[in-house]
Amino acid sequence: MSHVSTGVVAARLNFTPPVCPETEAEFTQMLTKAGRIVSRLKTEDPDIGITALYERLNQDLSPHEKYDVRDELMRKMSQALKDGGIPPKITKCMARVFANESMQDIEIIVAKPSKSIILYLKCQSVRILLRLKEMVLSGLLLWLLNDAINQFVESQHRIQLVIKAEDYNLSLFYLNSVTGTFVILIVYCYSIMVICCCVPD
Repeated sequence: MSHVSTGVVAARLNFTPPVCPETEAEFTQMLTKAGRIVSRLKTEDPDIGITALYERLNQDLSPHEKYDVRDELMRKMSQALKDGGIPPKITKCMARVFANESMQDIEIIVAKPSKSIILYLKCQSVRILLRLKEMVLSGLLLWLLNDAINQFVESQHRIQLVIKAEDYNLSLFYLNSVTGTFVILIVYCYSIMVICCCVPD
């Protein structure tokens, strides 16, 4: 199924050695569930504080102030994830993934198993798509996901995060067309690797 026409980019997490299909399916289901919990949290009563925190992120804050807001987002997201049935051992690292992505206006809309894990990342503008590229090239996105995976998969794997140049460029073309502006950009296949450590029993 293609999501490019909606401004969504597919990011693939490849594992060496492969993760068993059951574990892969369970992790993708949990990641999708966590994304939906966080999405609902964004639309709930402003008195909960999430809406106000997102509004603050759009203000001219210092880096220190932004990270204070991120920490508060993480606290509220962790509690919502725990209340929503996400295992307590993984709520903190999951909240870190979603809080950091939220700071960049990037959203995980669904995760699917496919002999690896495919994440569909929503970017609503060219500016946000470029932020995603920076998160991938810097290794930040993989580092955040790696932490969550380490809490869930109790074996050692090499993880490769790949966004295909074709998918990225098509999303870039779509977003340029929607806004009526065009950015000439040559994009290559982004591939970042880390070695995951075993999680103690």
